[in-house]
Amino acid sequence: MKQSLFSWLAVFVAGFVAGVAFSAWKLDRTAVSVPAPTAQVADRNPSAEALARLAGLEKMTAANPDNVQALVELGNTYFDLDKHQKAVEAYEKAIKLDPKNPDVITDMGISLRRLGRFQESAAAFQKAAEVDPNHALALFNLGIVLRDDLKDDRGALKAWEAFLQKAGETPHAVMVKPWVAQLKKKIGTAGTESSDKN
Repeated sequence: MKQSLFSWLAVFVAGFVAGVAFSAWKLDRTAVSVPAPTAQVADRNPSAEALARLAGLEKMTAANPDNVQALVELGNTYFDLDKHQKAVEAYEKAIKLDPKNPDVITDMGISLRRLGRFQESAAAFQKAAEVDPNHALALFNLGIVLRDDLKDDRGALKAWEAFLQKAGETPHAVMVKPWVAQLKKKIGTAGTESSDKN
């Protein structure tokens, strides 16, 4: 009995850790300070399970094009397969049906960045932050696009200062604090000045 309880506990803990790791991976997808790739990754050899899931979601959304959750899942599956143009198309359909979902708008912004559509990506992150002013992930990603892709240091500083007000003591806040300090030093200001680009 003790051994089966221990086995069950080990499986539960392993599942929990895997779930946390996946959540952190999705959050970290754009947490790099290098320009986004402008082309999709080819020949990733997706698993049969991923392809079956994709085929099922494509059929489901074709049969019921107003199923917002299926469209979001379709977009997420395309995203995970690095098919970002298809992901954007699925997210756009979902957003037309549910324009107040900041998570979907943010995911679309990430896919737009992966496609090299930086202005549209920044606009998506700004829209997500308008829909939900407490959506820290939108501000986090907005800062990355502004700094790394659009070379708008003042806009990035403004986005990240707003992010830090909402993020608390998260790992991403720890990451962003030195970036804010670097930008302040580079700009030569102790505070945020409004950006001409925002």
